[in-house]
Amino acid sequence: MSEHGGAQSDDEATFDASKYKSRKEKNEALKKWKAKQAKKQQQEEVIPRSVRITRIQIEQDSGKSNHDLEEDSTVVDLNRAGTALLEIVMEPDLRSPLEAGQVMRQLQHLLRHLDVCDGNMEEGSMRCDLNVSVRPTDLGEKADAETLHQALTSSTAAPFGERVEVKNMNSIRNMMRAAEYEARRQIALIEGEGGEVHRETRSFDASTGETKRMRSKEGAKDYRFFPEPDLPPLVFSEKLIEEISETMPELPDALKKRLCDQYGLTSYESSVLVNESGAAHYFESIAKENSRPSKVVVNWVLNELFGHLKTVNGDIVSSPVAASELGALIDLIQDGTISGKIAKDVLEVMFFENDAKKTPLQFVKEKGWKQIQDPEEIRTLCRVVLEDPKAKKNLEAYWKGKTQLFGFFIGQVMKRCGGRVHPELANSIMQEILDEHKQ
Repeated sequence: MSEHGGAQSDDEATFDASKYKSRKEKNEALKKWKAKQAKKQQQEEVIPRSVRITRIQIEQDSGKSNHDLEEDSTVVDLNRAGTALLEIVMEPDLRSPLEAGQVMRQLQHLLRHLDVCDGNMEEGSMRCDLNVSVRPTDLGEKADAETLHQALTSSTAAPFGERVEVKNMNSIRNMMRAAEYEARRQIALIEGEGGEVHRETRSFDASTGETKRMRSKEGAKDYRFFPEPDLPPLVFSEKLIEEISETMPELPDALKKRLCDQYGLTSYESSVLVNESGAAHYFESIAKENSRPSKVVVNWVLNELFGHLKTVNGDIVSSPVAASELGALIDLIQDGTISGKIAKDVLEVMFFENDAKKTPLQFVKEKGWKQIQDPEEIRTLCRVVLEDPKAKKNLEAYWKGKTQLFGFFIGQVMKRCGGRVHPELANSIMQEILDEHKQ
């Protein structure tokens, strides 16, 4: 895996320059989780896993050969030559395409959270090379993931098979597709054709979902490491490491836990906020003011605001609705000035039509959206609905026990006033009138 940085050389580089022996980290555990499908409660079950990091090394990218652009020649692309890279090398601790996808997402979120890079694989700012090998087990394909993981990591597991490297994957989804295909290809080669897997490098074709052979894989002795005179040894002092540690922002896992503990969010809600750049700060900026209910705030951020952002393919950092403005809108709901239904209309106008930067209250006043809270006015609306000849059959059915029609009556009240009536008052007053008629 590698990440683009700024160009470090004025001349083309015809080899990879790597700080191979200057290991920033070694054998550190990178946590990841297995997220099961969020059901009605939108909850996520967390199953801890870890993957060992062999090393993190600085590299300098070289030119790229392309053998497909011209039929009789190879084209060399030097656009990336001299570009600084950060390569993270991991131990073979992953046992399925799903696990590989999850650890890549976790790493992607971490790099974005720390502002190391944008992590956009489709743009090449984060790349992934995949190594796949297979080994036999006594379990069939129907074995659940946990049982399979335990079998493959036990001390009695068969040794690793020959590994194959796969390149050219521009998304996590394609990386998972490549892992799935390559594992099945190797199994078919061993079991079906009686062949053996050779160490090689293959390319993934996203259009067919298949891997294709590129070249035989070099052994470690063939990499030809030698000192780079333009790159002196990089030494990290303990003092520098301590200073960096003290200035590090709150890491994703710690932030998720704090959001759950402090605001009562579900693991699903906290994960979405943390994984979307700037969303956790946006949420907290609203929730910590005016004692706003955190569950109300997170609902408006994740469902309503994110819904509008999705329609314009935007992110929360570039949202036209500032945290203070959404907070002010939530305050209008909480103090009864407007209903939740009207608030959605206000948010839509603020998101798409607020060039003048008006406040939520200004929109409410201009459009006459203020909630009706006068009991007598609400009582009049309720009587008009019940006395309407069209409501006669429904009213009779209600008296005979079809009490679910109460919601229909309230809906008619809302319809007559454009949804501006205070729902709790409308419910209580409608019930009073129905009880009076019953007597």
